[in-house]
Amino acid sequence: MKNIKYIFATMFLLSVVSACDVTEVENLDFKKDNEIYSNIIEIRNVLNNVYSTLPAGYADLGASWLAAASDEAEEVNNFETIQNFNNGGITAFANPDDVWAKNYEGVYNAKVFLQGTDTVTWKSYQLSNPTVYADRVNLTKQYRAEARFLIAFFYFDLIKRYGGVPIVDEIINVNDPNWISRFPRKPFSDCIDFVVAICDAAAADLPTAASELGRATKGAALALKARALLYAASDLYNQAGNTNPLYGYTDANRTSRLIKAAEASKAIMNFTPAYAFQATYEALSLLGTTKSNEVIFERRYSASNTFEKQQTPVGFPQGQTGTCPSGNLVDAYEMSNGTNFDWNNPSQAASPYTGRDPRLAKTIVTNNAVFNKALYTVEAFNGGINGRPRDRATKTGYYLRKWINENLDLQLNETSTKQWIFMRLSEFYLSYAEAMNELYGPSGTGPGTLNITALSALNSVRTRAAVAMPAILAAGQTQATLRDRIRKERRIELAFEGHRFWDVRRWMIAPHTLGAALTGVSIIKNVNNSFTYAPMTVENRIWDDKLYFYPIPQTEIDKSNRVLIQNKGW
Repeated sequence: MKNIKYIFATMFLLSVVSACDVTEVENLDFKKDNEIYSNIIEIRNVLNNVYSTLPAGYADLGASWLAAASDEAEEVNNFETIQNFNNGGITAFANPDDVWAKNYEGVYNAKVFLQGTDTVTWKSYQLSNPTVYADRVNLTKQYRAEARFLIAFFYFDLIKRYGGVPIVDEIINVNDPNWISRFPRKPFSDCIDFVVAICDAAAADLPTAASELGRATKGAALALKARALLYAASDLYNQAGNTNPLYGYTDANRTSRLIKAAEASKAIMNFTPAYAFQATYEALSLLGTTKSNEVIFERRYSASNTFEKQQTPVGFPQGQTGTCPSGNLVDAYEMSNGTNFDWNNPSQAASPYTGRDPRLAKTIVTNNAVFNKALYTVEAFNGGINGRPRDRATKTGYYLRKWINENLDLQLNETSTKQWIFMRLSEFYLSYAEAMNELYGPSGTGPGTLNITALSALNSVRTRAAVAMPAILAAGQTQATLRDRIRKERRIELAFEGHRFWDVRRWMIAPHTLGAALTGVSIIKNVNNSFTYAPMTVENRIWDDKLYFYPIPQTEIDKSNRVLIQNKGW
């Protein structure tokens, strides 16, 4: 291998920040292999460049994110490309969430790293400094495991969008125009098996705790495995009569897949040292440089206030609105006694945000709520400082609170560090509950580690101190009713964490959720300073079943000489 050529972005590394504050991606194009792979700091820098390919998390699609292409939210800007998901504008030539090239770039860079470190032995230190020798051998082993984890992460990011994808098992020559034609798409099942195998291999060599915030750990690898297995056991990939292996399984062995999914999620619940729920729900939005025992894998962002400016309500200093949470989501939050909210209940309709699940106020800003250290009271009503007809005022009557650091004074351009949470403990309690309910119903248990019921796992999330919602009782629960409760709980607990867009697809309920009217609330301020609230339709959205799988970018189809098979409908 001559000078190694990396496809690195010219940007600051935002995903991994160490005690040494190594935050800048170094341009390594002109360094020889022996310069890079004989220096542990350089090796670390190469790996950091691979981390930089991870999804952005916050505003991952320009100034918007996939929440605004689901029934969680609406993007305030009608001209953001995210609107193509909602109006039927996605094509094989234009997809705002086309991550095909980026993820294969990440795979390529990780493979170059693995090849470069494959023959590193540190023998020069073995006799002269055994302590340094042992440390560098162990670090190199760990870094190689991190690279393998990242490969699995990039592939799963592709699989959940496109179904079966090519598995590129060599370092290709990027200057070879015909390389793509050598790698046809693999069956979905092969791709899942590939991801799971890599996660298992990486977990064996990863530490249980990261020395630096944002690095992969054993728990992260096992959590990614659990997520992949839950997806693999879901409705979308287990359709009766499916004969195309690119879109899922063609056998009838779903039960075995559900067992694997439940076991994998239970492994996270039982992990040692144990993960633990955060003391308060809102604290997850303000972790900064703090390591949380609930967070399994995260991306660290350097000090900024870009997200706060994008999401602060217009009408407040520097506020641009951005994402408008939907009435569909707000209405899903239960009353604090565990009953459903109902617009047809006069007392609830008169004061719709009183006595609700506490996660509502910690996730969404409603009319007349305080914002930014109680400096402001939100006026989302018609004619209010944050309401219509003001330009960029919320379309839905709601603003986002989750992830916003309200302690910042944006007029003084104050900044703070942030974390984007890829995986946390609550997800895997809910994933376990989902798989167990499909296997054994609300109150059944299974062999081995499957000794907690679906209902118990669900209630562990609902009743924890940070939430304190009433437990769901076993009486009257069926598999179907608990399925709905699990899905609702997942929608609430993991709101704006990048799940809903994918969940409604894998459950195959998108026609009734993404193809339904997106709602909001109309708010009128009365002369006596009271408010009148009424639900309203914000947008009638379009759904087509071909959107269950993204189109393969047409440019990639063409470059492959049609070896790559396009997804159905595109």
